[in-house]
Amino acid sequence: MSEMLEDPRFWVAVSFFIFFALTYKKIGKFAFGALDDRTAKIKHELDEARRLREEAQGILEQYKQKQAHYMKEAEQILVDAKKDAETLRSYAEKEMNAQLEGRTKQAMDRIAQEEAQAITDVRNHVVDVALAAARSLIVDHVGNLSQEDLVKLALTDIERKIH
Repeated sequence: MSEMLEDPRFWVAVSFFIFFALTYKKIGKFAFGALDDRTAKIKHELDEARRLREEAQGILEQYKQKQAHYMKEAEQILVDAKKDAETLRSYAEKEMNAQLEGRTKQAMDRIAQEEAQAITDVRNHVVDVALAAARSLIVDHVGNLSQEDLVKLALTDIERKIH
């Protein structure tokens, strides 16, 4: 054993064990404390990541609901736009038909007026032709009568009209 006491390796080993025994609690606390702190930090980060993931899932769900709502709203807007377009088309068609009927009626009235005017013009022309023919006949017959015969004819005509 004395050899062992003289061997420097023995004293190094003894001093190492003594040092380890004296510092075990502090080194253990330091090493395990660092590991515990690291574990707590990782657990906190995992909890935070889980919380953020759940929050992101909630936000994603909200956006999906909003998207579905907006799609329904867009479809309703499209349906309303189609109804409005149909209403406007129907209104424009009715308005166009009313204008067409009005213009047709105006044209028919104008044609009737022109026809009445043409009939009046033809009648006037016929009257003018008849008067001209009558004048010509009167001039031909009266031209042969003397003035006395004409006066007698006029007096008989006046007497006939008076009585």
